[in-house]
Amino acid sequence: MKSPVVLKIISLESSFTSSEYEISQFVINNPDYVIANSISELANKINTSEASINRFCRKVGFKGFNKFKMALAQSNTQLDRMSENEVDADNLLDYITYDYQQMILSTCALLEKEDIEEVASLIPLASKVFMYPIYTTSFVVGEFSFKLRQLGIDVIELKDHLEAQLAIEYMNSDSLLITVVPSVTSKGVLPFLDKIRTKNVKTVLISENDNPKLSDLIDVKILIPGSMTAKNPLVISNSPMISLVFDIIYATILKNNKAFRQRKLSSDTIIDSFEAAESARYEW
Repeated sequence: MKSPVVLKIISLESSFTSSEYEISQFVINNPDYVIANSISELANKINTSEASINRFCRKVGFKGFNKFKMALAQSNTQLDRMSENEVDADNLLDYITYDYQQMILSTCALLEKEDIEEVASLIPLASKVFMYPIYTTSFVVGEFSFKLRQLGIDVIELKDHLEAQLAIEYMNSDSLLITVVPSVTSKGVLPFLDKIRTKNVKTVLISENDNPKLSDLIDVKILIPGSMTAKNPLVISNSPMISLVFDIIYATILKNNKAFRQRKLSSDTIIDSFEAAESARYEW
């Protein structure tokens, strides 16, 4: 399992210059050295300038090296407190389960309460919520869309890039777009978000990586750990992490609105009654 600061660095890797990438790799692989040494010692160690290190620190969200080092130390301390028991790699049941447990914990570490609350407040206020899943995220987005409809929220799922492009015409400042994409570097994502911005649409992005350009394009950014940070990246799905984010947002919506809680209960009752009727029909 990696610390929140390291996960943040990994999420930005696609936007790093070659110099920043070298710094990032050293930090990821040698966090203890970074914590224990000064900026000048670090610069000499990796053959770069102090200015480059400070620029790197600002790019990953800190005011300078000292702030970055403090955050790295704190996140590493938190990580050390989470005892990582040895898991037998030959026991796939335990091994894969352990991977998911760590990914869930990493997701929680990356989440900001303020971001969750902002998304939870934007959804009920929107005249329409446009959900734009890309690649394998469509399954979990479909479930979240259904749960929002249970509350009476108008949700439109955009099935592909063409449908998303056509939908721009119907978006306005009262709309909310939630884009869920494994990588913001996926073809067409940034140009699409740029077009959306001209319509003053409120925009939420859930992604495995970050990009400095996003600051001007979206209102809320939620990062989840990428599957490549897992021990078994070939088999780990990002769906549980996205589901966790959606469930926390949904719980926040329900917590803040009694009417929504009542609608959810009523909807669940109807669904349960329908399922019971179907079951009785087949039993008969």
